[in-house]
Amino acid sequence: MRLRRILAAVVVTTLATPAALLTSTTTSASAATATQIVGGTDGKGWIYRTSSYATQPGAPVFGESFSLSINVVAGSTQVYDGTLTVQRQLPGKDWTTIKTSSSAYLYDSIKAVGNANYRVLYSGSGDYAPSSDGVSSKVQRKLDYQDVGGRTVVLAGKVSPSFKGKVVVLKQQGKKWKKFKTLKTDKKGKFRTPLPAPRSGRYYFRLEIPASRAFTKTQSGKFYTYSS
Repeated sequence: MRLRRILAAVVVTTLATPAALLTSTTTSASAATATQIVGGTDGKGWIYRTSSYATQPGAPVFGESFSLSINVVAGSTQVYDGTLTVQRQLPGKDWTTIKTSSSAYLYDSIKAVGNANYRVLYSGSGDYAPSSDGVSSKVQRKLDYQDVGGRTVVLAGKVSPSFKGKVVVLKQQGKKWKKFKTLKTDKKGKFRTPLPAPRSGRYYFRLEIPASRAFTKTQSGKFYTYSS
């Protein structure tokens, strides 16, 4: 018996799309010439999802890269003087600085670590006023799994970051997905369970971890078992 994943490439939306992934708010000081934080890459916001294809359906995955492409403008004029500070706020935590620039532009990347708010602060310079912009992002845990059985299917997997909790196995029945079993991970986030395989045809499964304060709902792609 064997297990196979259904490897369908899923095009993802970037962090530049507030309705899909981010909620964005912008503020500018009224003194001097007003400035604005903008994306330095055509068609994208100042922070966006780097990957072109998703490894798991839904939100960005823990460890995935976000690109920073930050410019400051005053009307149609790009501003170069001043400094930038990029900060992140995890649920229930204070703001922490994760990137800085000694000029009014920044091109870099960061890793997704969980649900978070992000903001960039421009210091202002000379006749240019300070400004800021903030966004929020949902992130899911990373799921790695494979069949480690011989004659039967044995699903073994790991959740990252380390997670001691429940992983729900869903089985497709007609057009609906129903809970098949609930697994408990160890302190390292590992889990293991046998799965049935039909004598003919396929059984379809997927995995889910409910949302928490730190992470949004985690979900695997669709996979199936079969007999050989």
